[in-house]
Amino acid sequence: MSEEIVNRVVNSGLITFNLEDLFPEGERVLYDIKDNLWQEIALKEKDFREFVKAHDWSIYQDKYVAIHCSVDAIVPTWAYMLLTTKLTPFAKKVVFGNLQELENVHICLLYTSPSPRDS
Repeated sequence: MSEEIVNRVVNSGLITFNLEDLFPEGERVLYDIKDNLWQEIALKEKDFREFVKAHDWSIYQDKYVAIHCSVDAIVPTWAYMLLTTKLTPFAKKVVFGNLQELENVHICLLYTSPSPRDS
């Protein structure tokens, strides 16, 4: 047992990095459809489309946006899609769900991003 102990990890060429350094920086915003509902029950298409057309979507510039409805209401899928269409030119990322689901999307992207070894 007179052999010298060799640190094979140091000599392996492994690269260590902090995942927090890769986490995208930027403001996270929750867009609640509840504010567009009629009596917090249902979405009126005509009123909603007028709102979407008149609203200044540039306030979401470079933000991460989660589209969510905080009340139990009738919200058709096209409403989420219409909001996404308006937000996409400005927001860095748009997801359907709450802020935790927005963070989960970022975490998944970190682990599924291409590795330098994949090239």
